[in-house]
Amino acid sequence: MISLPRPECPYCHEAMRRWPLGQHMLVCDTCRRPIVRYLAAPSRRIFRLRPLYSVINAIALFILVATFLAIVIARADIRHIMLAVAIPIAMFGASDIGDGWLSWRTSLDRGWNHLRKGRKARLIGLARAAFGIAGCAVAIFGLLAYGDMTTPRKPLAHQAGRP
Repeated sequence: MISLPRPECPYCHEAMRRWPLGQHMLVCDTCRRPIVRYLAAPSRRIFRLRPLYSVINAIALFILVATFLAIVIARADIRHIMLAVAIPIAMFGASDIGDGWLSWRTSLDRGWNHLRKGRKARLIGLARAAFGIAGCAVAIFGLLAYGDMTTPRKPLAHQAGRP
């Protein structure tokens, strides 16, 4: 089986196992982070590696900016901002939960381009997972509020003209 040369994990900078051809995601053996491979320059077949959580965060940021621009350009109702914020916050929260859990489990955490190891990484991982859970809860409340604002109400009996 043909494979690419041994890559270096972009999260922990350790050597990963060989990347099989045709596989777009591989888990690092050291930090247990899922790493995504994408084609950066198709003409030269240059591949880039990124942790999955950073790809999810980039997509969520793009969705957030694009929906805000669409709301500003289309002059949409203010309640649509709730939806535009709730979905990316849920994506940020879910990726923080996963990354925090992996930081707690492997005792490796990366933040602000600094790799932490040991007990400090585990504590930061637990805090990151807690903030991720809080972010998902806020997103759920936002989606519920948006749904409550957009569903039509049935009139109550005393409001319908009945005595």
